[in-house]
Parts: sequence; structure tokens; C-alpha cells
Amino acid sequence: MQKNIFLGALLLMTLSIFSCNPGKRLNEAVHSRDVDGRDLKIKYPQQQVATPQNINMSYDFEQLFTPAQNSRIDSLVRIFEKSNMISIKVVTLPADKVAGGNFDNNNQALLKEWEGVHGKTDKAMVLSISKSLGKVAVDYGPFVGKLLPRTEAEQIIQTDIQPALGSGQAFEGTWKGLNDLMDAIRRNIKM
Repeated sequence: MQKNIFLGALLLMTLSIFSCNPGKRLNEAVHSRDVDGRDLKIKYPQQQVATPQNINMSYDFEQLFTPAQNSRIDSLVRIFEKSNMISIKVVTLPADKVAGGNFDNNNQALLKEWEGVHGKTDKAMVLSISKSLGKVAVDYGPFVGKLLPRTEAEQIIQTDIQPALGSGQAFEGTWKGLNDLMDAIRRNIKM
């Protein structure tokens, strides 16, 4: 009786070891056969690379926020990344930190840099804010573009963030704008 129980447990353990193949990489091609017995090649999509904990997601170079407010923004976009696999970088820039004096080109360069952190994914977004220049820009990859039309993003910037900069409510406007951008993306995700 004990020998049968032991052999049964050993068989179960052996089957579970061979059925779980931790060596299989999900981004490699896998072979399968269709109903007619022909080989099919299946390629799994590359997985999103999460932002490492040692990399900030909010950079307040213009010092518009208190350290606690900047930390709240960082936490907000980090939680959004975990639940929606879209990484958002928020940057405030004084006029002297804008490369080449062109705010929009600077934001696009920041997006390319941010995509590099995430394995060249198209699931990245950068929101740049400059109170001293009176400008706000948002750029994102093609995947995000399917979920957030440019007109909707610009409308959120115009109604939430821009007016707050002029009234001295930079954190409140940024917080509301980020939440509205994230809500728009969530609304457009089809399950």
C-alpha cells in the first residue's frame, strides 16, 4: 500500500516537472499543427518591460510640486502601468532645460528615451509641462494612440493642465489631467 502511494506521488511529481517547462520563452516562435497536420508558426508578442523601481516616472525639474506631490504623481503613474501596461513619464521643465529651445521636439526626444527604458515598446507616454514657457505637450507610441485620440488628449491638456499653470494650481491640474488621460485610455480598452 505504501509502495503504491509512493509510486503514485513519484509519478505525479515527474509529470508536473515535465509539464511545466520554465525554459520556454514566450517571445520565441512555437510550432503547432493545424487540423490538416500542417506546421504553423506562432509568435507571441513581446511583453511590456515594467519600469524598474530605481527609475522615477515623475521628474519635477521646474519644482512645481512639493516632494510629496511629486511622489504621489510617481505612484499614480506606476499603479497605472501595473494595471494597464502603459508607462507614463511626467516631466516639468524650466525654459533653460528645453533642448534646442523647441518644447515639442524636446518632448518627442523624451519619448524616444522613455521607450528605450521599456524595450522599444509602443506603450509609452510622456507628458511635459513648463510653467515658465506656458506649454504642455503629450506624446505617445502607436499602441497608446489607438486608445487615446490626439484630439481627446489635447482637450484634456487645454481644460485641465493649462489653466492650472496660470492659476498657481500646477499639482491639482496635473493630477486631474493625468487621471483624465488614464480614464480615457481605460474607456477605450476593449476586452
